Amino acid sequence: MTAAVSAILVIIVVAILALTNFNALTTYANEIFLAATLVIIVPSAVLDFENQSWISAIEDQMPSLVRGVSESQETGLTLVKSLEKIVDNKMIGHPLSDEVKKLTVQMAWGASFEQALTSFKERINSPIVNRFCVLVLEASRSGGTIKRVFTATSGFMEEMKDKETSAQMKPYIIVIYAAFFIFIVTAILLVRSFFAPLQGAPQIMSQTTMGSISGLKSFFYQDMLVSAVTGGLMAGKLGERRVAGGLKHAIILSVMGYAIFFLAIPPSWV
Repeated sequence: MTAAVSAILVIIVVAILALTNFNALTTYANEIFLAATLVIIVPSAVLDFENQSWISAIEDQMPSLVRGVSESQETGLTLVKSLEKIVDNKMIGHPLSDEVKKLTVQMAWGASFEQALTSFKERINSPIVNRFCVLVLEASRSGGTIKRVFTATSGFMEEMKDKETSAQMKPYIIVIYAAFFIFIVTAILLVRSFFAPLQGAPQIMSQTTMGSISGLKSFFYQDMLVSAVTGGLMAGKLGERRVAGGLKHAIILSVMGYAIFFLAIPPSWV
C-alpha cells in the first residue's frame, strides 16, 4: 500500500514536470529515475525494518517464554497463571510480554487455549512463531496435555531459533554485491578507456548503435539503477527468504552505484 501511494505520487510529479519543463525531464532523467526509485522504496523499507525488528524481538524471547511456562507448570500452576507469572517476573520483555497479556486476557474471558494461541499466531505471523504454534496446536488436538506439550517444545524452540539464521546465506549476498560492483567497474572502464577515446573519431562512432558518449552514460546509469534494485531484492530473498527484506539492499546499491558513477563518469549536465 505504501509503495503504491509513493508510485502514484511519483507519476503525478513526473507528469507535471513533463508538461511544465520537458527539457529538464530529459536532462536529469537519470537523477529523476533515482529519486523516484528512492521515493517508492524508502518508505516501504522503513516500515519493513520496523516490523522485522518487532518480530525479531518476539522470536528472540520465544524460547524463554516456552521454558518459563514449562517450569511454572511443573510447580502446579495453571497455564494462565504460568503466563501471568512470566510477565510479572519480567522473564520476557516488550513486545512479547504485550502479546502474552492479550493471550491471557482472551483465555480469562473464556476463549479456549487453541483459539487464543491461533489468535496469537495470526497477530505475529512469524515463521518461528507459526511453526511453534502449529506444533503445539497439533499436539494438543491429538490428545497431549498442555503441560507435556510445552515441556517437550522448550528444547526444540532453542534449536529452531539457532537454525533460523541468515549466516549461511551471507555468501550469496556477498556474491550479489560483488557482481554489482564488477558491473560498475566494467562500465567505467568501457566509458573512460574505450568509448571516450572514440569520441574524437566520429566516423567510427557512427557505425555503432550505442549513440554518443552522453547516450552511453545514460544507458549505463539506467542499467546500474535497474541492476541495483533487482540485485537488492534478490539479496533479500536469499538472505532473509523475503523479497521485502531486499529493499534496504536496493537502497544501498542504488545510492552507492550512483555516487561512484557520478565521480567516475559524471553525467553530461555536469
